[in-house]
Amino acid sequence: MYCRISQAEDDDQTGVDRQERICRKIAERRGFVINPAHVFVDNSRSAWSRKRKRPGWDRLLVDARDRSFRHIVAYHPDRLMRQPRDLEELLQVSDDHAITLHGEANRRDLSGPDDRFILRIEVAHACRSSDDTSRRLKSAMQDHAREGKPQGGVRRFGYAKGGMTIIEDEAEIVREVFDRT
Repeated sequence: MYCRISQAEDDDQTGVDRQERICRKIAERRGFVINPAHVFVDNSRSAWSRKRKRPGWDRLLVDARDRSFRHIVAYHPDRLMRQPRDLEELLQVSDDHAITLHGEANRRDLSGPDDRFILRIEVAHACRSSDDTSRRLKSAMQDHAREGKPQGGVRRFGYAKGGMTIIEDEAEIVREVFDRT
């Protein structure tokens, strides 16, 4: 079983917990017994970023190569993969170990050419969707920078929420730190 959410505030587990509940129902319908050691979770981890590490995904691949299981349950393939190379890596493991992917909406036999074709399209679509989101966010961040507005995210020390109002007590500490360097 694999569960992943790209961004969770303060490592909130709500999203991955919801996915796990759904995946357990899928497994129950299929008559699978899930070994607790085979529940892989990557909370607040991007599957799109090529540089970001996903320990749960990496362990899933290692265990799949070791023939620990033949079925993977995930809410949707885009929870597993948003990069075509990740799919190809999983398909290579499946070539040796005949893995079937089960999700809320479908089941994909990773050894079947039609299912592999559909998965390649789905993962390419997920990758494109992430690329588009990234492009829009970068553009918005450039606009904010040009306008002198904060980028958002967590509250910066020295500024109130919203990033435009200085908290004088905190700002004094920041000034002191910079004066010392």
